[in-house]
Amino acid sequence: VGQLLELARTENIVPHMEHVDFSHLVDGEILPFESVAFEKGLVLSSNVTSGIVVEGNSVQLKQLVSILLDNAIRHSKGGNAVYLSLSREHGYALLSVVNKGDKIPEEQLEKIFDRFYRVDKARARTKGGNGLGLSIAKQLVENYKGRILAESVVGQGTIFRIFIPIAKTEDK
Repeated sequence: VGQLLELARTENIVPHMEHVDFSHLVDGEILPFESVAFEKGLVLSSNVTSGIVVEGNSVQLKQLVSILLDNAIRHSKGGNAVYLSLSREHGYALLSVVNKGDKIPEEQLEKIFDRFYRVDKARARTKGGNGLGLSIAKQLVENYKGRILAESVVGQGTIFRIFIPIAKTEDK
């Protein structure tokens, strides 16, 4: 219920926007997930470029990073790594999260951002979640005039790429 309310809020309420040090925020969101990854037999590694500032809402941006990390850890297989990176790319902050879980079939990649959609219906309850996290993430990214993309490649895993415009005073 809470996630449904959050989704409705992201669609209908314009949050207070400010310059947010996205690099610092991402670094802070990684820390709580390190123990979660460790308990599952995963290594959580990151490469965060410092000084990336975006125009946004820090609460929502934290939620976005948390959704992506939680999703990556939940769908990874033990013994692998979850990798997060943040960099600048052509006026955008590029946040990438990679997990080494099962490949998502191409025809299902388009649907993973739909509400309540789960790739593997048979095991959905055992992995937790309710199919709302990625739709909330997509809505948040779109609210910031950004893009979210997903790609799944055998041997490389599933890669989520989020592009959020860098704040105007920070364009480089």
